[in-house]
Amino acid sequence: MIREKVKVGIPGIDNMLEGGLIPGRPYVVSGASGTGKTSVAIKFLLEGASAGEHVLYVAIDEPPNEVKSNMRSFGWDVSRVHVFDATSDILSYDKTPVRDVSTERKVVLFSSVPSNIRKTSEKGPADITINTIQEILKQEMKVRKYSRVVVDSVTSLRRFYIRTSEEYMALQSFFRLLSDLDITTLLTVQLPDTPRPDAESHMARGEIRLHKWLDGRGLVRGVTVEKFRGSYHDHSMRPLRITDEGPSVKLAAPRRRGEPRREEAEEPEPAIEPEAKAQAPAESQPPEPPPPDDAGGGAP
Repeated sequence: MIREKVKVGIPGIDNMLEGGLIPGRPYVVSGASGTGKTSVAIKFLLEGASAGEHVLYVAIDEPPNEVKSNMRSFGWDVSRVHVFDATSDILSYDKTPVRDVSTERKVVLFSSVPSNIRKTSEKGPADITINTIQEILKQEMKVRKYSRVVVDSVTSLRRFYIRTSEEYMALQSFFRLLSDLDITTLLTVQLPDTPRPDAESHMARGEIRLHKWLDGRGLVRGVTVEKFRGSYHDHSMRPLRITDEGPSVKLAAPRRRGEPRREEAEEPEPAIEPEAKAQAPAESQPPEPPPPDDAGGGAP
């Protein structure tokens, strides 16, 4: 039985994915700092929450109170999104035994998150590891069946919560768990200025990559679908703008009935002009997408 695809909630990206993501699989949203990864991931959760689904945000990079405040700038109401605060406590230099995080922290709705950062427990820092986060997910799935989960970011997860000797096996186990739990998951990954394939991109079933670079007009953003196993997808780069209402991706012109897809045509029209590519900075080297109709800046 073919299940209906899961919409990301950004029409241009859903258009690139031929309708959305295949349900129950883990996907990566990658890009350099400031490309809009968290905004895309939160929009994905809001799409599910608006349809009455249970959705969960695992905060690793930024405290939930800051994420809540940042999303308010788009006019987004995240109150129906569940959140688990997996950010680190302030370390104690006393020899205080660490405790498992599940005894101290619980999944709550964003509406319950106060405006100030959570305070470190006076009993000592909680022990946060990738195994703890896995256990929290398994426990939570028994309480409420989450259809969508965001882990923001798996980059911090691997840097701070996994021993180097166990890194790849731990990540493989984590991705397997997400599939076993039948959760459609977006995991954000921060890329260096010169992207290189890494373990997350290899293990994920697909990757939405966000780009940014400078040209004569200022900061330019774009989005590509690097891979999408099990479904056709648009291979071209599309312009991406961060507007007052959140991320926006320009839709492609509708394909007429019987018209071949772009890569099937004998002489496909390039999405990026060759001379535009030559203008991109050498260190980032992403091709420049054609400017959108309402070209302009936007909130970073």
